[in-house]
Amino acid sequence: MKASRKVGRIKPSAIRRMLELSAGLKDVVHLEHGEPNFATPEHVIAAAIEAMNEGCTHYTDISGTLELRQAIAEKLAKENGIDVDPQTEVTVTSGSQEAMLNAALGFLDRGDEALVIDPYYPAQFEDTLLAEAVPVKIPLNATNNYRLEMDALEREITRKTKMIWICNPSNPTGHVFSKRDLEILADVAERHDLIVFVDEIYEKIVYNGAKHISLASLPRMENRTITVNGFSKAYAMTGWRIGYMVAEKELSATLRTMHYYDTLCPNIISQKAALAALTGPQNCVDEMVAEYNRRRLLVAKQLGKLESVTYPVPEGAFYVFPNLAKLDKSDETLALDLLTKAKVVTVPGSGFGKAGEGHIRISYSSDYEQVEEGMKRKRYYKESRF
Repeated sequence: MKASRKVGRIKPSAIRRMLELSAGLKDVVHLEHGEPNFATPEHVIAAAIEAMNEGCTHYTDISGTLELRQAIAEKLAKENGIDVDPQTEVTVTSGSQEAMLNAALGFLDRGDEALVIDPYYPAQFEDTLLAEAVPVKIPLNATNNYRLEMDALEREITRKTKMIWICNPSNPTGHVFSKRDLEILADVAERHDLIVFVDEIYEKIVYNGAKHISLASLPRMENRTITVNGFSKAYAMTGWRIGYMVAEKELSATLRTMHYYDTLCPNIISQKAALAALTGPQNCVDEMVAEYNRRRLLVAKQLGKLESVTYPVPEGAFYVFPNLAKLDKSDETLALDLLTKAKVVTVPGSGFGKAGEGHIRISYSSDYEQVEEGMKRKRYYKESRF
C-alpha cells in the first residue's frame, strides 16, 4: 500500500535521523536533542500524583480545564503583555507540535503560500507541505546577526501568501529577535493581511539581559497572531506533552476545530502538572537557565579557539549554530564524520533550511560533563580540521 501524496511530500527530521544513526553505538555523546536533562520539578510531579489519587482520570473540556486556561491568561497578561479571554482565546494542546499542525491545516489551502523564517524549526516547513501549501523561505544571515529585513519579506509576498512562521527565541540558532525585527514583521503582516504563527517555547531561556518580546503584544497584532508556548523546555516537561495556543476568538475557533479532531482534549494529568508549574515556585526555572548559561559559556569558549568556525553567541534557547563553511566538507558529511569517528551526535544545519547549510546544530541541553566531553572530542577531531 502506498502512502498518501501528502506524506510523500515531507521528509524525515534530521534530528531524528541522527539519533537513529547513533543507536547501538557505544560511548556516544548526545549533543543533538532539544530535551532538558533535568527532571521535572518535584512540586509539579506531586501535583500530578495528587490529581491521579483524587480520581482526575477523565476527559476535560476540549480546550483544556478552565483553571489552567485562566492561569495561562494571567501569565500572558503579566509576563507577555497579551490580554486574552481564557474562555474563547486559549486552547491547551498536546504540546506545541500539535499547535503547528493545527495552524497549517486550519489556515492554509492547497496552493497557498507561507513565509518561513530560515533557518527554521523543521515542523513549520513540513506542516506547510502537509497542508498542500507552498513554504517560501526567508533566509537570514548570521553575519547580519539574523536581523529581519523589510525588503527580504516584501520580495516574497504574493497574492497567495497567507501566513508567516517564526520561532522566537530561535531553534536552531538561539537568536532572540529584537523589537525592531518584530516591528518589521508586524508591519508587513498588517499591510498584507497575514497571520503570523510565533513559537515562543524558549521564551524563558534567555541570557545576559536579552529580552524576549511577544509579537502579539505589539499594536494591532493581537488579532492576527497565533502565539504558541508550552512547558517542555522551561519546566523540563517534554514527556508530559502539554502546551497551549493563543489567538483571538475567530482564529481560536478554527484552531479548536482542528484540535478536536486530532486530539479531542489534552491529558488531564499533564494539565494538573502544568497548572502547578505555572502557579508554583519559579526558582526551578531560574536554576535551570543558570546551568544552561554555564554550558553555553563552555561551548562558546571551546568554539572560540577554532579559527575555522564562526558564529554569533546565542542569546536564548540551548543551541549553538556554528558556521563551518571554511571547511571542505558539507554539513551533512561533517555531522556524519563527527558521529562515526568522534562519537558525537550533532545535527547538520541543512536540516533546518537552506540558510542552515554549512552549519551544525550543537545542543547544550545535556549535562555539563557530557557537553564538556563532546566539545573536547570536537576540538581534537583532526580529520575534519575542526
